[in-house]
Order: sequence, then C-alpha cells, then structure tokens
Amino acid sequence: MSKKSVRLARDSQVFPRVNQHSKGTDDRFAFNFSFVTQNDKYGFSGKHFDKTIKNKFVEKLIRLSTADLVTVFGWPKSMGLENMAESDVKLAVNPAFERSGRQQNCLAGMWIFRLAKSGRVIGKINGTIFYVLAVDTTFDLYKHG
Repeated sequence: MSKKSVRLARDSQVFPRVNQHSKGTDDRFAFNFSFVTQNDKYGFSGKHFDKTIKNKFVEKLIRLSTADLVTVFGWPKSMGLENMAESDVKLAVNPAFERSGRQQNCLAGMWIFRLAKSGRVIGKINGTIFYVLAVDTTFDLYKHG
C-alpha cells in the first residue's frame, strides 16, 4: 500500500487520501473572520448585527460552504457571489489584513454575498478561503443599482 492511500480494517477496499489543498470539484469555501473591519458599523458587535441578521448570516455561510466552488461561482448573484472593483467599495480594510500579506494572493476585487434584502457581506477570496471584511446592513459601502 502506498503513502497516498488508506485501507479500512473491515474490508480490503483502498481509498485515495484526500489532499487538503486538492483542486478537485469538491473544494468548498471556508470562512475567516479574523480581519473584520474595525468600524463597528460594519462589524459583528454593532446593534445593526441583530438576531435576524445573524440568522441570515449563518444560513448563507452554510449554503455557501456546503456547495462546491464551481457551483457557487455559477449561481446568480442573488444566491451566490458577485465581484466588484475595490475602488467601487468604500471600505477601510482592516490594516492587519493588509500587513499580513494575504491580500496579495487574493482574487481581484471585492467579493460580496447577499443576506437577502437585509444586508451584504463583503470580503476577499484566496483559494477556498473567504475573508469576511465587513457586513453592510445600511447599504452604503457601495452603490446599489
């Protein structure tokens, strides 16, 4: 048996070991909350982030993280993600995110997912990691139209 396979004790079937960074169609989003903006208006601690928003937020995280990336990127923006130029988003990105160097490896632009008609979550994507940078419940971080 090679290093790249696993044999289950109860039968003789051999299964390939899954590489954590494989580029298969089963890649799914993982969410990172370490770099949410320091502005309370767009973070998790403000009064705008109430029970209704929290519920919608968790429901959307579950939906986005249970489907593979190819599927998520294929969904319409109302269900999945939309991309916007960074210059179109008026967000002061957490300085720790910029200092960390993570931004250099992210896909271009800001990535946004909707919390129905209650708000938008804005972030950056690096591989399968979605860095949540802000939760906009006042719809004033970018023009909606």
